[in-house]
Amino acid sequence: MADVPSGPIPPPPPPPEGTPPGPGSLRPRTLGEILSAAFEIYKNNAQGLIVIVAIIVVPLTLLSSLIVHWVASTSTTTVHTSGNFTYTTTTPSGSGWIGGIIVVAVSLILPALLQAAIVRAAAQGSIGDPVDVESSYQYGLRRFGSVLLVTILYALAVVIGFILLFVPGVIALVFFGVSIPVLVIENKRGTQAMGRSWNLVSGHFWHAFGVLIVTFLIVAVVGGLLGAIGGSNWVLRWIFNAIAQIITAPFSAVVGVLLYLDLRARKEALTTEVLRTELASGM
Repeated sequence: MADVPSGPIPPPPPPPEGTPPGPGSLRPRTLGEILSAAFEIYKNNAQGLIVIVAIIVVPLTLLSSLIVHWVASTSTTTVHTSGNFTYTTTTPSGSGWIGGIIVVAVSLILPALLQAAIVRAAAQGSIGDPVDVESSYQYGLRRFGSVLLVTILYALAVVIGFILLFVPGVIALVFFGVSIPVLVIENKRGTQAMGRSWNLVSGHFWHAFGVLIVTFLIVAVVGGLLGAIGGSNWVLRWIFNAIAQIITAPFSAVVGVLLYLDLRARKEALTTEVLRTELASGM
């Protein structure tokens, strides 16, 4: 009688790339299909997604607008004349510098919490599960430190890349573009999440680039149009900037999740049940 091997049986390898999806498998999508699905998921879960964003965006934008208005009102403007040229410089007061530091700190901390919550909610919506505001923020609080770290690392990689002749910045922007969905869904942390994102995008750079760029343009146009309504009045500017972010942030999150799922569908035998299990295990 043949010996029976001991120990855990390794999982079967994923099917070769391009294999037709089986029952329940997520299939690859084109750019148009990703955007269409994102609009549909957004429409079906609009209330929950908007509430998740509004909880953070409304106080964050109000605080930022108040501090910016305060800094502008306490700054000193000096007129300089040099030959036939006249120019002005504005110097913030000491308290103005403190206010600016507060804005930067809050603008890093609160969006990290929002990202974890909204990406998880977008993942739930993508598989047809109801979006739950409370559970999304409970998850966000537990993953806050990890999301903040990946956000900072991602931003540094992109900024340094842009300084190095622009092209490396675009490469970093795209290859690390699904790091947060990896962290939220697969519970990979720090550089592991970024490495996983790089591996998923490899071989599909231009597809990912197209999805990210078109989404950026959509968000920029909608946000720019709404933000311009406020004009020079800081109160109106705050209101419409907040509205712009509340409307566009859920769409960006949904597209990011769908791009991540699309990349996995192109490389792995990913099913909705596997995805649902991964989301449940992360709680």
